[in-house]
Amino acid sequence: MNVLSVERLAKRYGPRQLFKDVSFGLEKGQKTAIVARNGTGKSTLLKCIAGVETADEGIVTFNKGLRVGYLDQNVRMTATHSLVDEMLDQDDPLSNAIRAYEHAVARQADERDMQAAVDRMGELHAWDHEARVKSLLHRFGLRDMEQPVNTLSGGQQKRLAMAKVLINAPDVLILDEPTNHLDLNMIEQLENELNTPAMTLLLVTHDRYFLDSVCDEIIEMEFGAFTRFKGNYSYYVEKKALLDEVRDATQQHLRGLMRSELEWVRKMPRARGTKSKSRLDKFDEIKAQATRRFDRDEVKIDVKTERLGGKVIEARNLTKAFGTPEKPETYRPIVSHFSYSLKRGDRIGIVGPNGIGKSTFIELLVGRMKPDQGTVSIGDTVILGTFDQQGLPISEDKRIIEVVRDIAEVIPLNKGRTLTASALLERFLFDKEKQYQYVSTLSGGERRRLYLCTVLMC
Repeated sequence: MNVLSVERLAKRYGPRQLFKDVSFGLEKGQKTAIVARNGTGKSTLLKCIAGVETADEGIVTFNKGLRVGYLDQNVRMTATHSLVDEMLDQDDPLSNAIRAYEHAVARQADERDMQAAVDRMGELHAWDHEARVKSLLHRFGLRDMEQPVNTLSGGQQKRLAMAKVLINAPDVLILDEPTNHLDLNMIEQLENELNTPAMTLLLVTHDRYFLDSVCDEIIEMEFGAFTRFKGNYSYYVEKKALLDEVRDATQQHLRGLMRSELEWVRKMPRARGTKSKSRLDKFDEIKAQATRRFDRDEVKIDVKTERLGGKVIEARNLTKAFGTPEKPETYRPIVSHFSYSLKRGDRIGIVGPNGIGKSTFIELLVGRMKPDQGTVSIGDTVILGTFDQQGLPISEDKRIIEVVRDIAEVIPLNKGRTLTASALLERFLFDKEKQYQYVSTLSGGERRRLYLCTVLMC
């Protein structure tokens, strides 16, 4: 029996049909992923199912009494309230009591206030829920209950958002890119949390290893079709390749049939009988199927590059920390006496757990942040492009073409060639019609693609 049923769901943004006639159901404990190219409408589909957005057509039905949790792919917490305030942001007696107790403990309240907080916890039998909150946060590596959420790294904010979704033990969990910004340890922890047999899961992610570990069904949205594959991602890739071979062979056959029928059409006299009319209609059907495009376009990157000298970035005695050593509870060292010379052609990866300071370290190297000690020098011919996890900082009401034209109308390429802004966008898979849509209509993947385009133009 389905715990979630989706019937003939459709959604359109202006002239653009994202999806149509989407129907499927999930049984209890089923773990399903939706895969598709960027801009197909995966995130919007999840939002419609979760009730965050309203579909143009169709019905979404959950069994009565089910708890449903939803995680958006874009988690950005800018508030200054504490981690425990964010985790328990409901205005109900239980959450209020736990928050008051945790704040009393953190500020070392006097005996009277502390006793009042303890008594209130006892009255509401809140100790079990408080223990669950702490246990869940600890499993996701979040231990400072009083840390302001706007000081958390991108990965830590994603962990907190995930813990917040899981706190009420949802029966159906809808997740949009849950592994974005998470380190390997946290991804493994998340896999353990989601592999609970009774939990029903619907997710979107580009992490194929996560899909293999967690999901037992893949739903593909491609070329207007909605196809289900009963198995993990590796099974889907294998079966998908076979289906593509069959489809390509079928199209080859249809093209041959279309050519032979086309000869008949050209030889037919103007006055056609009923049989001729029927054959002509059949030819139109064959032509439509034989000429249907199944191309998967790829991004083409070909921008002008300057000649680099031997030195690209050189760091000497680089040191950065937040807080002071005199207050160990607030002291957070990022890098200490670091020296390194990045040379032309180097490809360096920086790894580490969420919150360790990877993004801050990058900001130090590119000059966005000043170190406490040491220097960073950049080669004379170097033009830096930075692609950060926060995404493209542009107005939502700008058109895509305007974003690129604000940087340059004509873009130089290698060997003296040039491209117009519109032609460059086409290379990044934004066709002429889409270029005049607003940034607010872009999917998460399309935003990152546009962001990469602007970075490479600099």
